[in-house]
Amino acid sequence: MTAPPGNPLSAPKKSSFFRGKAGYYARYRKGYPAAVFDALVSRFSLSPASGILDLGCGTGNVAIPLAKRGFHVYAVDPDPEMRNEGCRRAASGHITGISWLDGADSTLGVLGLPPLRLCIMGLSFHWMDRPRVLLTLDTLIEPEGGIACISRNDSFFSHLKRGWGGAVKEVLQEMLGDAWDYSGRLKKKADNHDDRHEEVFLQSPFSQLETVTFPVREILTIDEIIGYQLSTSYIDPVIIGERNAEFRARLTNSLLAMEPSARFPDESTIELIIARRPQ
Repeated sequence: MTAPPGNPLSAPKKSSFFRGKAGYYARYRKGYPAAVFDALVSRFSLSPASGILDLGCGTGNVAIPLAKRGFHVYAVDPDPEMRNEGCRRAASGHITGISWLDGADSTLGVLGLPPLRLCIMGLSFHWMDRPRVLLTLDTLIEPEGGIACISRNDSFFSHLKRGWGGAVKEVLQEMLGDAWDYSGRLKKKADNHDDRHEEVFLQSPFSQLETVTFPVREILTIDEIIGYQLSTSYIDPVIIGERNAEFRARLTNSLLAMEPSARFPDESTIELIIARRPQ
């Protein structure tokens, strides 16, 4: 396994939004079902020789399952904490076949990547200069290759609309007061676009689209609900730091008052956008 290098490439400032959160991200961000990876393998006829890029890899929720299947993955992320956590997870599972690279959408052209059969982007795509990165990928992806964009409707803000979301919002408002608007300001700063991913793809070289959805039903625990909040880019850093125990205690009490069984049914949808060049 290739250890995470420390090259001097500049990283987007957005990577700092996740500072101190890699452990929470690795533990509490849900992975993807096997059916998602089955679809990628079949749609792109992947083989062990295929060049696969996981752009914005985070802690490896895409790279690690693919490496388990015998593929080599180039896992690129600007955040060293995320890469190190991903490398640790892979090593603990004795998983090889992943090159963890310091880079971002703006530095793809200098990473020395091989010809790519597939570029996968998860929740990272919305952080990028999407039109520009698609043009760059057009120079790196083989004629028969393409892009897969994976998303899941369980963002921080969608969580606030869940049955337990009111408890999360109430606790944050009580603890932070006017600073609760931090989330709104950061969302406006981070989301530098309004166009849906499909609209961006349609204006790119990869305009032939297919969308596949995967319903997910699960039971969440209080620990999982709290841990997810701590993994997001939108949570105020003070909640990660000196007021962590207070946040946990307050939210635990609120959630137990709402549901004494401490079991919270949840439904979400994973969406896989497959983008190719028109034939």
